[in-house]
Amino acid sequence: MVSDAETIWTVSTTAENRTATVAEALGGICPVCNQSAKKRCSGCNTVYYCCVEHQRQDWKNHKNVCHPFKICSDEHFGRYLMATKDIKAGATILKEAPLVYGPSQITAPVCVGCLQALTEKQFLECDRCGWPVCKRKCQDRPSHQAECQFTIARGSKMSLQHFYVPHPVYQCVTPLRCLLLADTDSTKWQTLIKLESHEEQRRGSKQWRDDREGVAKLIPRFFKCENKWSEDEILRVTGILQVNGHEIPLTDPPSVAIYSNASMAEHCCTPNLAKTFTSKREIVFWAPNAIQSGERLSICYSDVLWGTPNRLDHLQQTKLFRCSCARCSDPTEFGTYFSALKCSGFKKESNCNGLLLPENVKNWHSNWVCNKCQGVVVFKEISTILERARVDIGAMEKTSEKHCNMFISHYSTWLGPNHYYLVEVKILLSQIIGGGSPDAIKEISDDNLMNKMKMCQDLIRLFEKICPAEARIIGTTRFELHAALAEFARRGVESGGPAVRSALEDSLYNAKECVRMLTNECDEMPESHICEQARINVKSLMVLLGLQET
Repeated sequence: MVSDAETIWTVSTTAENRTATVAEALGGICPVCNQSAKKRCSGCNTVYYCCVEHQRQDWKNHKNVCHPFKICSDEHFGRYLMATKDIKAGATILKEAPLVYGPSQITAPVCVGCLQALTEKQFLECDRCGWPVCKRKCQDRPSHQAECQFTIARGSKMSLQHFYVPHPVYQCVTPLRCLLLADTDSTKWQTLIKLESHEEQRRGSKQWRDDREGVAKLIPRFFKCENKWSEDEILRVTGILQVNGHEIPLTDPPSVAIYSNASMAEHCCTPNLAKTFTSKREIVFWAPNAIQSGERLSICYSDVLWGTPNRLDHLQQTKLFRCSCARCSDPTEFGTYFSALKCSGFKKESNCNGLLLPENVKNWHSNWVCNKCQGVVVFKEISTILERARVDIGAMEKTSEKHCNMFISHYSTWLGPNHYYLVEVKILLSQIIGGGSPDAIKEISDDNLMNKMKMCQDLIRLFEKICPAEARIIGTTRFELHAALAEFARRGVESGGPAVRSALEDSLYNAKECVRMLTNECDEMPESHICEQARINVKSLMVLLGLQET
């Protein structure tokens, strides 16, 4: 991306532009002088300039739209983003401030200023409107002013009595902030109202009925504004919020925000973009791996570490579509068998080492069939095991090494070795073993150390197949592997064992990869602190290995 201080040209002979069309080869029109131009902005690869000076002159206008992608559209996918140039690994694709943000629709009371959780004994009331805040300065935050003035206009202050369960009136806060953009910022309002709401698909569904009662009817009644918006207008904005909202993990509980360009990124269960946020709630899309010009840019609207049936159900319920990406179309999930169960777990008399998957890939509630013996297991039996595992994960002590090992030992009877429930617990276990304090890893047994190393290596191989852009989980797992390898090397030095340098080099590689994967995390995220420690460790390992920084 071009800065005020520098201008970078991308000419038509570079490798980046191998696929240029005839029109591109001939050039374009300079937006400053309207004359023909053949040199392109290297940030977006779409705008032409006739000279350096004109590019500098236009930067103030161009910088807000200078992205390495363009917005495309077709009948099947709607609007989506396509790369306009080859994108290098690590490059930032988009950094964008929210159109609007606020509390999640279902939430216990939070401060309407900073959106952090409140308790019954630790909150203040906004002097003007009565909405709860955690400290006095939060009542003056710009984000709160719209509902503050609207609450004052109703003639009576907000009075909150309950703090321990989701509060009904909080369902209205963020939809109300969206609606009030029409009065406070018409430009943002026009952008927001053009986003997809799936009005017709939503109409009549349980979510639509809940929104009608809990939002569309409550806003006019509670705020005494019966004639300001129609029920359909409120429901449309609520739909836009649910379809396009991004959960922001910077607060506890998470909040939600809507963005303009970010809402155009299409969904894929193996996305090529990583997503994070700045402390100002700006959304950041970046490329953990190289992306070629012409590729569609995607994020995951669900959780990439959920199994296919869970992702499909979640997307159908929240985004109102059935995913047909390459991963969802392949029941083996690229040969990982991430959602598969063991045939032998259901047929005790059998020694079959096959794995079970649904006989109909479009219906995960159908009977399941073994890929070796072709034996059939009815879905009810599959469902029983999966539900038991789900409940047990929810109830287990997630910081207990013993509980994690017990879960893995018990459910390995039925779940495939890469099953998403086992993977969830292995991620926890990889962090628990040798975790808790800087020197804790020195106290674990050799067997436990080797177990941690193998577990991290297996997890990373799995992640690279099903979610190679999932930067946070890959980065944190790389850190755990780096720490285990460094300890393995330390023990090798003490015992005079071989392969010490190799272990240190592997440790350094994983520490560097951790930094690469987590470098975009802001200070409010725990991964940022892991990244900082990894940076420190990289320097120490470079000294140990006698290497120079490049």
